[in-house]
Amino acid sequence: HGSDGTVASFPYTQQVYVQVDQPTAATVEFCLSPGSVPLRPRRAGTNEAVLGLLGRPLIPGVNGLYDVAQDLLVDFHGADWRWDQTEVTERDGRAFASITVQLSQRPLYINLRLHYYRDHLGFPRFEPWNRRPDQRAVAGWCSWEAYRRGIDHQKVSDAAKRLARDLGPWGLRIIQVDDGFQEMPLPVRADASLAEAWTDCRPDAFPEGHAGIVAAIREAGLTPGIWLNANITNPAFPAAQPDAVLWDGDAPLEGEWIDFVCSCTPETLARHVETAFAALRSEGYGYVKVDAIRHLLFDGLHEAVRRGLLTDAEAEDRFSAYMRAARRGLGEDTYLLASWGVMSEVVGAADACRIAMDANPTWAGVRMQLVETARWWHTHRIVFTNDPDHICARTDPAWARSALSLVALSGGLLMLSDPPEAYTGEILRTIRACLPPLETRTGETGQLRLDVPFYTWTKLHGFAVQSDERPVRPEPVGAEEAAAIAGVYPSMDDAHPFATLWGFHLAAAGQRWCVAARFATGPLAAADVPITALGLDDAVRYHAFDFWERAYVGQVGAGRPWPARELPLGHCQVVALRPVTSHPQLIGSTRHVSMDAVSLRHQSWNGRTLSLRLATIPGVCDTYYVHPNGWYLVEGDAAGASLEVTSQGEVLAVSVTATAPAAVVSLVFARRDDVDDVS
Repeated sequence: HGSDGTVASFPYTQQVYVQVDQPTAATVEFCLSPGSVPLRPRRAGTNEAVLGLLGRPLIPGVNGLYDVAQDLLVDFHGADWRWDQTEVTERDGRAFASITVQLSQRPLYINLRLHYYRDHLGFPRFEPWNRRPDQRAVAGWCSWEAYRRGIDHQKVSDAAKRLARDLGPWGLRIIQVDDGFQEMPLPVRADASLAEAWTDCRPDAFPEGHAGIVAAIREAGLTPGIWLNANITNPAFPAAQPDAVLWDGDAPLEGEWIDFVCSCTPETLARHVETAFAALRSEGYGYVKVDAIRHLLFDGLHEAVRRGLLTDAEAEDRFSAYMRAARRGLGEDTYLLASWGVMSEVVGAADACRIAMDANPTWAGVRMQLVETARWWHTHRIVFTNDPDHICARTDPAWARSALSLVALSGGLLMLSDPPEAYTGEILRTIRACLPPLETRTGETGQLRLDVPFYTWTKLHGFAVQSDERPVRPEPVGAEEAAAIAGVYPSMDDAHPFATLWGFHLAAAGQRWCVAARFATGPLAAADVPITALGLDDAVRYHAFDFWERAYVGQVGAGRPWPARELPLGHCQVVALRPVTSHPQLIGSTRHVSMDAVSLRHQSWNGRTLSLRLATIPGVCDTYYVHPNGWYLVEGDAAGASLEVTSQGEVLAVSVTATAPAAVVSLVFARRDDVDDVS
């Protein structure tokens, strides 16, 4: 039967029904635009994992496909079904996926929601047919929580050299200079453009200007990044350039945090905004963060609305024009981060959006990063890449492990911000295990979750922009304060409240596996987690390997849940789940928290030999864990590395010390009846 028509004309919603008189199995093929991806058409429910995808794996129970090029969501319901492939495929300029479905007189119904993010989810400037955000993973270091405004050329140069040495080989790529390089007020000369405000560095701290900053970072082999904001602070500026700011009668309009409010007219944007961003691009910056734009929109332009100086539409259009001017100035190749707060007007201009307030090493700041990463997950690498703000790895080691693990696995912006001398010993090892972040994107979509509290910690539990130049200090937190930070919400006493359980489904190097992760935003009791809650097939058996414990958990699935352990406040558990094969197989590694979407380039089995082709770091030893699955190791060899194999219970720990940037590990096995003596 054909469709009964549209359910609604705006936002456009349509249902198509498929029924037959006699029960039968049928194939339904979906033919969509190139680049289409699977998406669960709803957000994670209670005690259910938030789903993330690397690649385009088709997951049991994920009953939706998203055509990015058309902003079209297609989902299906009403009948038993299963995917016919393991991943979305492409041929002849189209993306394809198909299901086998049991049809009957009860309808299979298919929902079509055109302009889904644009109209249904409220991002009216989302036009993926014109521009998509940069999909690259971002990893770097930001100077703010390291030095606040007390930065200078030597500190930046030293940080670049040290971080290039200690973290560059693992995937850190960007050094971003934050607030403190510019002369104040903005601009220093009242008759100057804002471009001059951001290109004139403090001569006492940066005598070589931007050229010196860029050269020092590039000499370290890294990409220069820079911060600027939407502020106008020179008290003489409004009188000198009255058309560049908004006025309320005879007085210039002032907004909280930003002082004078940019008028955002075409003339003002051309003179002051586009030129400022273009100037920073010409200086050599490949990554630009624009800050205080939330205050420009809400405390500036919408203050003008409240006073009757602009309409709502005019305020939104002017703010959007500000962001488009920034993009024109930067061109298409410079990465643009909009900070802070999710504002739909940045969509189409920004590559990434900071989804949370200022982070710091307190528990309140770390918890916010964990929760807001989950809340805004539906936008991630579709509308923009999510930025949970910089990670302060000098915090409690367990908290740092949680924040770094989640950002690495989810593929958010992994920007560190600590004094470089903090990166020693265990902190350095933890960071290395989480670099680089993956290019993961959301595996689910739906409305913003509003049934858990937003930033309950704001200005109550540790947020402070200190007036001195010292970074915020990490502090211990008690159970009572932690509960106060978390707030009260309906699912808080569930085994897995919102944001605590994740299932990352990875398709890389010809392999498919899931990384299950738990994050104790509040203390988590030990729990038996059903495999289906992670988006896995319970008819399949999986090897489970715990990354941070470096331990084999056992087999799960086929009726056996994952026996997740108890987690104190702020701790995490990250476990790789791989389908059990009939021959020896890789089940985990120490190189990366994904175990291992970073170093594993290819895995093959030719009947007796397991081969692992690896991207390696010369001089560095990483361990790869192999389950023999009933076979016995006869010998091992490696090209481009030295090899040591030891037994750890049921599994083999294969330690690979690289002597070249690439290595091939060969492990020869035999069955018991193929050898005379197996020790």
